[in-house]
Amino acid sequence: MLVKTYFERLYPHIRTEVYYPSRKNSGIFVTLCFCAAGSNHFPFKKGKRYTSEDVPLQRKLYDGTRTMTVDIKSSFHPFNEDGLAAFYKENIETAKMRDVMIAFGIPPTSEMNEDCLCRALAIQFRAFIESDTDEADDIAAMEYQKLLAEPKEETAETYHPASVLYPGDQIYFKSKFRPTYQVNIYEKFQHTWEFENTGTQVWRGRRLYFLNHNAVRPRADANYIDIPDTPPHKGVKITVSMDARGFEGKSECKWIMVDSDDNDCFPNSNTFTFLVSAKFEYQK
Repeated sequence: MLVKTYFERLYPHIRTEVYYPSRKNSGIFVTLCFCAAGSNHFPFKKGKRYTSEDVPLQRKLYDGTRTMTVDIKSSFHPFNEDGLAAFYKENIETAKMRDVMIAFGIPPTSEMNEDCLCRALAIQFRAFIESDTDEADDIAAMEYQKLLAEPKEETAETYHPASVLYPGDQIYFKSKFRPTYQVNIYEKFQHTWEFENTGTQVWRGRRLYFLNHNAVRPRADANYIDIPDTPPHKGVKITVSMDARGFEGKSECKWIMVDSDDNDCFPNSNTFTFLVSAKFEYQK
């Protein structure tokens, strides 16, 4: 499979209008895929009004008139499979998941599992990054069936953010990475982060901050939550109370760890982010 074929199969089903309000744009789509997968080759500023002229190379990667060079592939350091799978799950509409399955050769009678599908799509993209050319084996359907047969254990994982503010920082997560909460629009619920300092820095004066609290509907009981001083090899468990506030829709609640001067300790990592999908449910 060619890289362009991969992009062409996905593009009709991705909601890039969330990031590019006026219309869909293939260059923005490629940029978002790269960023979600851990590449810093194409910086993307959310909220900026992009035009086609802003993303010329990305558009050429999409249509196959340019190839991914060694420099481009080396910009994935490391490849963020979790981030790309989460991007697909957030931006492929549920009603279109079956269409994506069929586009990648998965029989329409197969069991539908969004997590497995998005993971398989991320694995397929990783195959391009690891290939010496712009081609890779068409493995998405095979990986999907493997994931269905052997579901990935959603237990503790060590995350290696693509960039850190303080050298030596590292986190071991015991709670689920980027979970989605399916809630009633009037529901109040709690989210808990459980993680361990597995780096070499002592965490002092750090807090969790609800970065986009002004941009999303759900509200937290506090937008800053103190993290106790945490030396290496010590764990932390923090809970926040959330309120869906009577609004339907899907929200990305982006939290970050900041230092005492409000600097992001793990820039662009999405490590503490969780999703809220709120719908009206009639209560008898």
